[in-house]
Amino acid sequence: MRVALPTSRATEVETPLLAVPVFADEGGRGADFDAVDQAAGGLLGRIADEEGFKAEPGKSLLVHANDGPAQRYLLLGAGKRAEFAPKELRGLAAAACDEANARHLTGCALVAPEGLDAAASVHFATLGAVLASYRYHKYLTRDVEATTCERMLVAVAGADAKALERVAARATRAAEAVNLARDLVNGPPREITPTRLAEVASEIAAAEGLEVRILDESAIAEQGMNLLTAVGSGSDEPPRFIHLTWRPEGADANTPSIALVGKGITFDAGGYNIKPTGSMEDMKMDMAGAAAVLGAMKAVAAFAPKYVVHGIVPTCENLVSGSAYKPGDVFHAKNGKSVEIMNTDAEGRLVLADALTYAAELGVGRIVDLATLTGACMVALGPHTAGLMGNDDGFRDKVAGAAARAGEDVWPLPLTKKLKAMLKSPIADMKNVGERWGGALTAGIFLSEFVGDVTWAHLDIAGPAYTEKPEPSVAKGGTGFGVLTLLELLDGEV
Repeated sequence: MRVALPTSRATEVETPLLAVPVFADEGGRGADFDAVDQAAGGLLGRIADEEGFKAEPGKSLLVHANDGPAQRYLLLGAGKRAEFAPKELRGLAAAACDEANARHLTGCALVAPEGLDAAASVHFATLGAVLASYRYHKYLTRDVEATTCERMLVAVAGADAKALERVAARATRAAEAVNLARDLVNGPPREITPTRLAEVASEIAAAEGLEVRILDESAIAEQGMNLLTAVGSGSDEPPRFIHLTWRPEGADANTPSIALVGKGITFDAGGYNIKPTGSMEDMKMDMAGAAAVLGAMKAVAAFAPKYVVHGIVPTCENLVSGSAYKPGDVFHAKNGKSVEIMNTDAEGRLVLADALTYAAELGVGRIVDLATLTGACMVALGPHTAGLMGNDDGFRDKVAGAAARAGEDVWPLPLTKKLKAMLKSPIADMKNVGERWGGALTAGIFLSEFVGDVTWAHLDIAGPAYTEKPEPSVAKGGTGFGVLTLLELLDGEV
């Protein structure tokens, strides 16, 4: 999918399909609609009236043209003009591309409403177009309809076309990074193993000019990452520890740095606290945090932050065997703290603990981790919203702001000090789980014990990392959630 800026006005764009946002305000359907409608001889308004089109969000109406540069018009409900923001163009662009694909068209165009920030409009429209083109058909042997829409034009009034072409190019890189994360989450666990994730990291490093360090099981043990080793001990597939690094030109020891850490459990059976039927089938997605970090590192060169960025992924499988770790076992983490295992299905926090310690020892100024960590977070926030925790309110707010700009939903949750008592163990420094209540919070509290004094934020993405219900620009399966938030964060001052 390629997104470009037309050289002509929206009313003159030659295209198989021109998508036009339509507003539902009392004063009319919007100036953009009126201009296109006038160029079409009043056809659009007449058909909209005849069909009773109310311009509600999510509604659309296809109108075939009698003549003119556009062969078809797609009226897209945009709701009230005062409530419309550039991020809404992601869904509208996706809807336009979906319509074009359904009709086997090779291209389409979208009118960006006047009065919006031009760069933001192009950014979100590009995201929508590229994300809508995503399909995971790798293992299908039956005939499937290929996506035919290969080009979208975004008509923005009175803007610097060259500057906006650069915006579109960078947004395309971001969307492609999301699609990489989707591929990794959607891939079957026999294919997407810790070994394969390490190979993907090496491929990213070679393509993007990043540094890469891969630790095998022996090096992991030498690092004292006993929690990562324990979680992976039930599988014949050995664990891996991935460390990618972006360094800006001229970086030295005084250059600020940030670490992105992603949980990489490539399949989670739960260990001896085994998951029941109905809870295990989608557990290939338990490495969505790792996928988000790898996706962000794939695109980091296009954003070229002025600070060092580390992408860190602890990865293994959590299975059952004679060598698997057991409830009641005690292990020393990389930072020396002893952990009593009370539930082998609370494994994500264990591998993250060693990775967070590793990141802190790098001397970074900030850490952000992403993990499909707890079902409790889904109970609290639902399937579309990530829980956001951290040890610094200012940095937590920066992450929340980045998510808002990216169009990804997060909600702050507290690290309530009283809940720390739930993690007390009579035989070790701490347990890996607390009591029934506040499970997302106690998981965050557990992680906070391994970051030292480093400013840190934690995103529990258990809900939004995977979806059973497709939406515009979001197909069923892995969503790539978190990639855009990370890239927005890296695009600012952390």
